[in-house]
Amino acid sequence: MYSTNQNQQILDAIGELSQQQIQIVLQFIQTLQPKKDSNPTSAPYDPLTNFIGANNHGNLAQQIDQDLYD
Repeated sequence: MYSTNQNQQILDAIGELSQQQIQIVLQFIQTLQPKKDSNPTSAPYDPLTNFIGANNHGNLAQQIDQDLYD
């Protein structure tokens, strides 16, 4: 985490900002924080899960060993 000195530097810098700038900083900080999952037991989203098995169909899987090792 941050040291007390760094925390104070951040607070001092924020104290010099306009309200509009503070809103921007707040939005930025929220993007840095991990999102809280409403269902903590659910697995994280993996975009490759829909692709699993896709190479079993079509031309992608045909003669793959021959193409790889020739």
